[in-house]
Amino acid sequence: MRSWVSARRLLCVILLAPLALGMGVSEQEFLCENAAAHLEECCPSFSATPALCQQNAGCDGGEDLWLTVDESWCVQDMECGDLVASNVCERAATRMRLAEEGSAGTTRPVVCQ
Repeated sequence: MRSWVSARRLLCVILLAPLALGMGVSEQEFLCENAAAHLEECCPSFSATPALCQQNAGCDGGEDLWLTVDESWCVQDMECGDLVASNVCERAATRMRLAEEGSAGTTRPVVCQ
Protein backbone atom coordinates (compact mmCIF):
# COMPACT_ATOMS: atom_id res chain seq x y z
CA MET A 1 0.00 0.00 0.00
CA ARG A 2 2.78 2.44 0.93
CA SER A 3 4.55 1.94 -2.39
CA TRP A 4 1.33 2.68 -4.30
CA VAL A 5 0.80 5.93 -2.37
CA SER A 6 4.43 6.97 -2.87
CA ALA A 7 4.30 6.05 -6.56
CA ARG A 8 1.09 8.06 -7.00
CA ARG A 9 2.62 11.12 -5.32
CA LEU A 10 5.76 10.84 -7.41
CA LEU A 11 3.70 10.54 -10.58
CA CYS A 12 1.73 13.67 -9.63
CA VAL A 13 4.95 15.58 -9.02
CA ILE A 14 6.43 14.43 -12.33
CA LEU A 15 3.29 15.26 -14.31
CA LEU A 16 2.49 18.56 -12.65
CA ALA A 17 5.99 19.95 -12.13
CA PRO A 18 6.45 21.24 -15.70
CA LEU A 19 3.05 22.90 -15.61
CA ALA A 20 3.63 24.46 -12.21
CA LEU A 21 7.18 25.52 -12.95
CA GLY A 22 6.11 27.09 -16.23
CA MET A 23 3.63 29.32 -14.40
CA GLY A 24 6.23 30.95 -12.18
CA VAL A 25 6.09 28.53 -9.26
CA SER A 26 9.52 27.41 -8.11
CA GLU A 27 10.34 23.77 -7.43
CA GLN A 28 10.74 24.58 -3.74
CA GLU A 29 7.28 26.18 -3.61
CA PHE A 30 5.76 23.20 -5.42
CA LEU A 31 7.35 20.72 -3.00
CA CYS A 32 6.28 22.85 -0.04
CA GLU A 33 2.67 22.90 -1.28
CA ASN A 34 2.66 19.11 -1.63
CA ALA A 35 4.10 18.71 1.87
CA ALA A 36 1.54 21.14 3.32
CA ALA A 37 -1.28 19.21 1.64
CA HIS A 38 0.05 15.94 3.10
CA LEU A 39 0.24 17.51 6.56
CA GLU A 40 -3.36 18.70 6.23
CA GLU A 41 -4.42 15.13 5.35
CA CYS A 42 -2.54 13.59 8.25
CA CYS A 43 -2.49 16.09 11.10
CA PRO A 44 -5.83 16.63 12.81
CA SER A 45 -5.26 20.25 13.83
CA PHE A 46 -3.03 21.40 10.96
CA SER A 47 -4.48 23.86 8.46
CA ALA A 48 -2.11 25.53 6.01
CA THR A 49 -2.67 29.13 5.05
CA PRO A 50 -2.74 29.99 1.32
CA ALA A 51 0.45 32.10 1.46
CA LEU A 52 2.39 29.52 3.47
CA CYS A 53 4.57 28.29 0.59
CA GLN A 54 5.03 31.52 -1.34
CA GLN A 55 8.66 32.38 -1.83
CA ASN A 56 9.61 35.87 -0.69
CA ALA A 57 13.05 37.36 -1.25
CA GLY A 58 14.39 38.88 1.94
CA CYS A 59 16.27 42.16 2.29
CA ASP A 60 19.59 40.31 2.11
CA GLY A 61 18.58 38.61 -1.13
CA GLY A 62 17.94 35.30 0.62
CA GLU A 63 14.64 33.57 0.11
CA ASP A 64 12.60 32.61 3.13
CA LEU A 65 10.25 29.69 2.68
CA TRP A 66 8.27 27.81 5.29
CA LEU A 67 9.82 24.41 4.50
CA THR A 68 13.16 23.57 2.95
CA VAL A 69 13.31 21.17 0.00
CA ASP A 70 14.67 18.42 2.27
CA GLU A 71 11.91 18.97 4.83
CA SER A 72 9.27 18.92 2.10
CA TRP A 73 10.52 15.58 0.77
CA CYS A 74 10.79 14.20 4.31
CA VAL A 75 7.16 15.12 5.10
CA GLN A 76 5.91 13.66 1.83
CA ASP A 77 7.79 10.39 2.40
CA MET A 78 6.29 9.77 5.84
CA GLU A 79 3.01 8.02 6.46
CA CYS A 80 0.32 9.77 8.49
CA GLY A 81 0.83 7.72 11.64
CA ASP A 82 4.55 8.39 11.56
CA LEU A 83 4.03 12.15 11.12
CA VAL A 84 1.84 12.22 14.22
CA ALA A 85 3.98 9.84 16.30
CA SER A 86 7.22 11.69 15.58
CA ASN A 87 5.71 15.11 16.43
CA VAL A 88 6.19 16.44 12.90
CA CYS A 89 2.62 17.79 13.02
CA GLU A 90 3.35 19.87 16.14
CA ARG A 91 6.66 21.17 14.80
CA ALA A 92 5.01 22.09 11.48
CA ALA A 93 2.26 23.98 13.32
CA THR A 94 4.85 25.81 15.42
CA ARG A 95 6.89 26.73 12.34
CA MET A 96 3.73 27.95 10.57
CA ARG A 97 2.76 30.09 13.56
CA LEU A 98 6.25 31.64 13.68
CA ALA A 99 6.12 32.35 9.93
CA GLU A 100 2.72 34.01 10.22
CA GLU A 101 3.88 36.14 13.14
CA GLY A 102 6.94 37.22 11.18
CA SER A 103 9.22 36.17 14.01
CA ALA A 104 12.47 37.37 12.44
CA GLY A 105 15.61 36.19 14.17
CA THR A 106 13.78 33.39 15.95
CA THR A 107 15.36 29.95 15.59
CA ARG A 108 12.95 27.89 13.56
CA PRO A 109 12.37 24.33 14.75
CA VAL A 110 13.36 21.59 12.33
CA VAL A 111 10.09 20.17 11.02
CA CYS A 112 11.30 16.90 9.54
CA GLN A 113 14.69 15.25 8.98
